Amino acid sequence: MAKKKVVVLIKSNPFSWKVFEALRLAVGASMEHKMQVIFIKDGVYSLTDWKPQLIGIEPIDKSIEALGMMEAEIIAEEEAIRERGVKLKNWPTEVKVLSKDDISELIKEAEVVLTW
Repeated sequence: MAKKKVVVLIKSNPFSWKVFEALRLAVGASMEHKMQVIFIKDGVYSLTDWKPQLIGIEPIDKSIEALGMMEAEIIAEEEAIRERGVKLKNWPTEVKVLSKDDISELIKEAEVVLTW
């Protein structure tokens, strides 16, 4: 199978199972495809230094690290970060901050877009 350009678009807040499952899917798919994981809207809260285990949710640190090892791109929406006044956690993997317009271009170029 040819590698496809896949975007996993995370717009949900991190206070449920959705982000954890989206990242699990992204890690698995990144073994076979060129992966971009994009956090927009409330999804950017997932990239802050919050403590999910305090409310019984699995931390995403291992998934982010695995995506970095698989050479997936991790991207956060600049406007969402600014609008929410959040500061991104210092991740061991690079998290690119891009504008809505740049993110729109990435989504247009993708062959597969999975939205969470």
